[in-house]
Amino acid sequence: MKKVFLLALCFFLAGAIISIAGAQKEAEEAAKPIVVKIAYAQPPETPRHKSLLKFKEMLEQKSNGAFVVELYHSGQLGTEAEMTDQVKLGTIQACRSGSFEKVEPKLLIYTMPFLFTEIKGIQKITRGPIGEKIVKDAEKNGVIVLATGDAGPFRHFTNNVRPIKKPDDMVGLKMRTPPIDSIIKIMEAIGANPVSIAYAEVYMALKTGVADGEENPFINIEAMKFHEVQKYCTVVNYQYHPEPFFFNPDWYHSLSSKHQKIVKEVAQETMIINDNLMEEATQRAYNLIKDSMEFYVLSDAERQLFIDKTKSVPDYYIKKGLFTREELEEIRRIAGE
Repeated sequence: MKKVFLLALCFFLAGAIISIAGAQKEAEEAAKPIVVKIAYAQPPETPRHKSLLKFKEMLEQKSNGAFVVELYHSGQLGTEAEMTDQVKLGTIQACRSGSFEKVEPKLLIYTMPFLFTEIKGIQKITRGPIGEKIVKDAEKNGVIVLATGDAGPFRHFTNNVRPIKKPDDMVGLKMRTPPIDSIIKIMEAIGANPVSIAYAEVYMALKTGVADGEENPFINIEAMKFHEVQKYCTVVNYQYHPEPFFFNPDWYHSLSSKHQKIVKEVAQETMIINDNLMEEATQRAYNLIKDSMEFYVLSDAERQLFIDKTKSVPDYYIKKGLFTREELEEIRRIAGE
């Protein structure tokens, strides 16, 4: 009986010590506001910036001023890759970045060709347990992902040579591609010639013929004025890009459990705001550019030709061990329900 009493006492004391330590951490955090520096490449008029303004407002309010959020937009702190490195180093606490492949290669699963057919299906994945599973190993690479959203929904083809109606129409076209491995693989699979050109230089490259075309969501095409220097656009919905919200793990784990919960909840809530703003901005961008180019929407049969041509792309990553065919099919099934 005495042993049972002593054991119970030990458990009680251990719990009390943990509670005291937690309360002490919260008291320390309350005494001096915690600065959260967040960097990103997009300018103030974009959904990313507007949703991060809401993140600042909501985090500061929900924490009763325990946090002070500083936003650095328009690439003030460097390129997306540089900002991601700053998060890893702890120079800044967070960033929203399209530089996801180098941080967590498994995020490339979202970019597999023709994996998704609608945005609501994608959001079942990004906001659910599979989305959490995809980014769970990111911490091994120096970041923690607290939320994943839309980086500009579906991507399409534009060019100056001819309307794209079938994969053969892509053969030989010099298509500007970002440094994302899956895009390069897709372009190669359908016969195009990928051309590496810095994003800021794409407009002039298209205007002068250094590149025949490019691929992007409507929101990027409009923002960068690519429609001014392109004749044809094919609505192909061939790929989707995620937008992870990266945080420094050491900083996040140094917070009290209460504050960790608040940060994660606000990150997820404001990512939903981002997605809604992105959907509105996409429609607005389409309305602005639809009369500037000759648009062609693929039929189901024509789209299937592109799907067939790009089947080798997921196979490459499956063989590489980045993800399994079962994981890919699970995403396809849940997104389609």
